[in-house]
Amino acid sequence: MPTAPPRVRRRREGAVGKLTVLGATKVTFFNRRALARMLRLDEASIELIEVDVGGSFGVRGEFYPEDLLIPLAAMRLGRPVKWIEDRRESFVATNHSREIVCELEIAAHTDGTILGLRGRVLADMGAYVRTNGGVVPAKAAQFLPGPYRIANFTCEVAAVVTNKTPTGTYRGPGRFEANFFRERLLDLMAADLGLDPAEVRLRNLITSAELPWSIGALVPYEASGAYDGGDYGAALRRALEASDYARLAKDNGRLIDGRMHGVGIGCFVESSGAGPAETARIVVRGPGRVELSSGCASSGQGHETVLAQILADELGVPFEWITVFHGSTNLVAEGWGTYHSRAVVVGGSAVAAAATVLKKQLVAVAAERSGLDERALDYRDGVVYRRDDAAAPPVLALADAAPLEATGKFTTTALTYTYGAHVAHVAVDPETGATDVVKLVTVEDVGRAINPALVHGQALGSAVQGLSGAFLEELVYDETGQLLTGTLADYALPTAADFPSIESITLEDAPSTSNPLGAKGAGEGGIVATGAAAANAVAAALAATGVIIRELPLSARNLAQRLADAKAR
Repeated sequence: MPTAPPRVRRRREGAVGKLTVLGATKVTFFNRRALARMLRLDEASIELIEVDVGGSFGVRGEFYPEDLLIPLAAMRLGRPVKWIEDRRESFVATNHSREIVCELEIAAHTDGTILGLRGRVLADMGAYVRTNGGVVPAKAAQFLPGPYRIANFTCEVAAVVTNKTPTGTYRGPGRFEANFFRERLLDLMAADLGLDPAEVRLRNLITSAELPWSIGALVPYEASGAYDGGDYGAALRRALEASDYARLAKDNGRLIDGRMHGVGIGCFVESSGAGPAETARIVVRGPGRVELSSGCASSGQGHETVLAQILADELGVPFEWITVFHGSTNLVAEGWGTYHSRAVVVGGSAVAAAATVLKKQLVAVAAERSGLDERALDYRDGVVYRRDDAAAPPVLALADAAPLEATGKFTTTALTYTYGAHVAHVAVDPETGATDVVKLVTVEDVGRAINPALVHGQALGSAVQGLSGAFLEELVYDETGQLLTGTLADYALPTAADFPSIESITLEDAPSTSNPLGAKGAGEGGIVATGAAAANAVAAALAATGVIIRELPLSARNLAQRLADAKAR
């Protein structure tokens, strides 16, 4: 998916120059700081504006070379400059990801109890390291143990540079890969031991009584972390029930109407809600006019709706009163953007903090105008009342106090952790390798779903994106390092008809205790285990053929080749 073309204009405001950069970036404040340093300008003289885009997925958060060159050209020429790239240029230049190899060993009792896990991660970083390239192999190693009780774990991480496009983060960076490696290995182990894959997982999942569960300092630049509350086993059982796993598993490997059927499982735990902080600003303009500005960027996730919901609930005023602004570095003094499924967890908590400040300010204004002590007043649903006299008329309404402004900031060092399971049912044509995903069930506990419809939409879109990566999308290079899949004629993307049967179940059994909303992230849980569940399902379907699934994608071409190789053996 190409980035939106950056556009730059420079104007003179009195004696002060103002540089305005329009383009797709989810971390506008970070990129403004980087640009200001490179151009030797004060940050205040630069405004970065995010344009509407239909998704971010990591690729749009980077500072690319043209993000410097286009503003520099505008300054040198003294006129607006626009950058336009075609599809192939975008494919070649913007981040690639997922190219990781893992050597993994597991030790277990004959009853399936895991004793230890040892791995070696090897990641292709491309020709040079981009801003967040190192996140991918680091998180792959960190999430290799997953949601399981593994007392002994060690992992070596190695990164190599090649002549390919540089690596960056891509929705569920490292998690998608780690879950594929570990969940595939668990199925191989279960087959060796003659055990059901679901029973192996239920035996080893961390229990509610064991949470919080320390994962230690597995990433050098991060502090020691710990999974927070939840019931991992309950989430898996819900997925098994919703998918009718017990019945489907009996048909693993059976040829039905010319296709071989299989069912596979993928369990996960996923970090979300990264800090360090976020800012929100509220301005009351008048009756029914409340403006909310956020430092969070939006790429189509629905921030305008969910942040307005949070503010309306906190203030006790109608949702229709709220107008949300985002995407410009001029809206708030400081912001951090959108990444790591943090917009509601951190950005929404900043809105709640700003609402608290606003309510206190309204009480103070009411006290000043009425001559009453602030302690004698109480804020309820947009109005200040006398605390000790329920029958007394309102002292001051929010709409009558305009203009009124308040800023709130939420700072956190704690991550929230969602968890869940995916179950995939597939049917594979043994002649062509073409695979139909008969059904995918995803279950994720998000703590508290502020807007269930938006959470559901995120889960569905995320799952389709994961299935697309498992079956369709593949970046192919020739022996000299030239990209062969540089257009949408060569690089397959899904249509609505490719994966029509997805059931996404949202749980709210374990609200977060690290933020006032009780929320956890909801943007990546739908993707992180799809590759694992799909691969295990295909492996179960093709077990009798001798095909062993060890890598993605499982495109028809790739599966047909593996089937032919297995037949030749």
